[in-house]
Amino acid sequence: MAPLEQMPHTVHWFLEKVNRKLYDGCSFHRNAAHVLQAGPHRNFMTPPDKKLRETFGNEGFDHVLFQEYTSKFPHVQYTLGLSGRPGGPDFYISIRDNTKIHGPAGTEDDPIEAEPCFAKIVEGINVVERMHQSPVKEGKFEGLKENIAITSMRILPNYGKNL
Repeated sequence: MAPLEQMPHTVHWFLEKVNRKLYDGCSFHRNAAHVLQAGPHRNFMTPPDKKLRETFGNEGFDHVLFQEYTSKFPHVQYTLGLSGRPGGPDFYISIRDNTKIHGPAGTEDDPIEAEPCFAKIVEGINVVERMHQSPVKEGKFEGLKENIAITSMRILPNYGKNL
């Protein structure tokens, strides 16, 4: 995760969504050349009556309260960012350096234009690469032909403490 002194709102906001199990049952659903995107989208495991996006809104976690960005934690390869302005609830994994696309547009640390980048993958990059090789639907959005289920997301205590 990004250091709390650099990204306090975004890191806490994402971890609280994980803690509340809001991503459980969601999906990786978009496979663009530059990102692999996840969020409240259905998959083969989603119960028919589950309203994924509505759950985020009901809990007050449908988007960040404000855009938070720091050039000290840019959108380089294998980092996580929040999709949209204001960001969320979708997040994405940058498959390449996306600092120019998702970072500040022209001015250093512009909180209005830059999407929050808040974490970096340190283990399991091979899994990300395998997911990124999944076929996409025809069209501009590059949605996956079959969404990849997120069965559960959990916070591991003390994980990465010595990385």
